[in-house]
Amino acid sequence: MLAVFGLLTQSAVQAQGCSDAGFCTIGALKQHAQADSAKQRVTLLLPLGLGDQSVLVFTPGLQYDRIFSARWAIQAKLTANYASGDLGSVTGLGDVFLSGTYSFPAKARWRTGLTLGAKLPLSNANLKVNGNPLPMQYQSSLGTVDLIMGLSVNSSRWQLSAGWQQPLTGSNANMFLPGSDTRPEARAYPPSNQFNRKADVLGRAAYTLLNQSRLNLNIGLLGIYHLGQDTYNDQNSRSLAITGSEGLTLNATVAGWYNLSTKIRLGFTVGMPLIVREVRPDGLTRSFVFAPEVSWSF
Repeated sequence: MLAVFGLLTQSAVQAQGCSDAGFCTIGALKQHAQADSAKQRVTLLLPLGLGDQSVLVFTPGLQYDRIFSARWAIQAKLTANYASGDLGSVTGLGDVFLSGTYSFPAKARWRTGLTLGAKLPLSNANLKVNGNPLPMQYQSSLGTVDLIMGLSVNSSRWQLSAGWQQPLTGSNANMFLPGSDTRPEARAYPPSNQFNRKADVLGRAAYTLLNQSRLNLNIGLLGIYHLGQDTYNDQNSRSLAITGSEGLTLNATVAGWYNLSTKIRLGFTVGMPLIVREVRPDGLTRSFVFAPEVSWSF
């Protein structure tokens, strides 16, 4: 198992990861661990990645899950962000994610869950270093309020999910224009002044390879389709489309969990790209991604 884990982690060096706009890991859309009897769970999330232009990105999060009954569950998540690259280093609060999931009465061996949620920004996506605007690769949030919907169908081995994430508040407050920046390194980043991001749809298929009392391991395919070309405002306040920003990202994913005890569980997620979009001006591209987590049940 350790050899397989090491190989998969090495393969993630070119991973795109989730478009973490956020909906890959919310409610019923997240790649599933085995079910347990815990009614409440607190999870520490520690994703680490390497973005465009080798920007190091660390996005810790704290997540709370509460199961009220066989039908209803809620989830709340708070994130922050640290980014460091050739334009400087910056930290900031990220987003609050709130969601509720309804599980329909089970038929045969398949279970269906419907998730409705929202992403609420704690930053306007305009973090700066020494007064200089930073591109989206350094921002701790996309700076928009988003609606998230998802549907997941699961058996003991399979998970099939579909989701939609729609920005509701239009352009964010980012002010980065590489042509107006005196730093030579800035020319390598896409413009994002008054960045307006289009919606995403998600499709996931995952299969559980191991489902033991203490160890769970599954593999999957995660596809994210960006539904249109994002836009920005140039120095003359004209709205311009960013060519190549729409299209498909397809990843192979591996996720695993190990129960240290009845209360504590360790987990990880890694990914490998199969298809990528030409341009990711939202700053979500990762050439490396590894996301460990620790959860406490009570």
